[in-house]
Amino acid sequence: MRLHDEDLDAAVAVCYVAFVFSGVYKSAWYLEWSPIDLTVLLGGITVGLSALLVAAGRLELTLPSVVIPTLFGLFAGYAVLSGLWTPSTEYYFFKSLRLVGVTGLALGAGAVVVATSSRRLRYAGFATAGVGFVTALDMLYRYQRAGGGELSPFGTNYLITGRAIGLGLLLAVGYLVLSREDRTLTIAALFGAVTMSYALLVSGARGPTVAVAGAIGLLVLAGIVLGTLPNGRIALAGYGAVGLVSLIGFATVARQLRGIQRLLTLADGPGRSLGLRFGYWTNTFDALNPAMLLFGEGLGAWPVLIDPGYDTRYYPHNIVLEVLFELGIVGLVLLGALFGYALLNAARDWLEHEEATHVVLGVLFAYMLVNAMVTGDLNDNRFLFAIVGVMAYAVGSRRISSIRSESTP
Repeated sequence: MRLHDEDLDAAVAVCYVAFVFSGVYKSAWYLEWSPIDLTVLLGGITVGLSALLVAAGRLELTLPSVVIPTLFGLFAGYAVLSGLWTPSTEYYFFKSLRLVGVTGLALGAGAVVVATSSRRLRYAGFATAGVGFVTALDMLYRYQRAGGGELSPFGTNYLITGRAIGLGLLLAVGYLVLSREDRTLTIAALFGAVTMSYALLVSGARGPTVAVAGAIGLLVLAGIVLGTLPNGRIALAGYGAVGLVSLIGFATVARQLRGIQRLLTLADGPGRSLGLRFGYWTNTFDALNPAMLLFGEGLGAWPVLIDPGYDTRYYPHNIVLEVLFELGIVGLVLLGALFGYALLNAARDWLEHEEATHVVLGVLFAYMLVNAMVTGDLNDNRFLFAIVGVMAYAVGSRRISSIRSESTP
């Protein structure tokens, strides 16, 4: 194996991750000098490096890596086609452009470039965990400086950064409960998990915190079932006891943390943030037009027809309601086919090879899907679609073709 081959794999994986997470850090004051939007710049670099893989004849397609982008193409194509009847103009243009050019690239490159190589997938995992850890460090730094209140790591919304920290945390926990093959990586994962957990708790990001807690539970359960953690009733009782003690600690000595405080306020009612979401969801159901239910009102129609009543970027903070209202049952079926195929591919390959990678990817998908049910629009949930693309990874997939430049001997 040539060294530069491994270097190229590392470069394309790291640039891909930097592109997917560019919204997390590109608002930092020390990156404002860039004359080109970092999302566009890193997306272009990712495409360029992928072209080098093609030129080297090292980009081999598998059936899942073709089917998943194709299914997304059908969904995105229908979304763009809905511009023929949507009442939106500005938001429609913005949303369709980003859905195809940004979200589509995140899914497509994840399926075709990252998922078709176990080495590139591994590098992408390390880079994602690194993004989560660095974001956690910036979160803790700002927490120390501010002493509480709403935090904005890298000058970015705490929900976006919270989701990134959650992904890094799940990768670290996944390694601890499903692998632990390397002692150095085990220590690093343990340290990173503690750091990212604390950062998530001080962030105040309730959605990512609740979602990551449930996802960690799934990983621990998978570790017990697969035998990478001690099995038996004693082990289950031990994990339950740790969870109970943790909950008591969060409700007592740790309740000064902003994340815990915001969770505890739910005991008195949904509060303003969750109350607004309930209002969005209720208004969406009330505004569903039976005559438009099959095809939807059109991409970007939600803010025009519901809230705030004019053509601007706004959404119901629920990916299912967003797609149902704007793209109708047809759009929901297309999106369901995309998600369903990705999950089926991962489940089928896991049953054949029982590789922990599929378990981790499935948990990451569940984590991001829960987040997508309470915040963001289609483009804000780029992380979710990137994971769907990477779920094209299949140990047992037979290569169907090798993309190779005609000029390459």
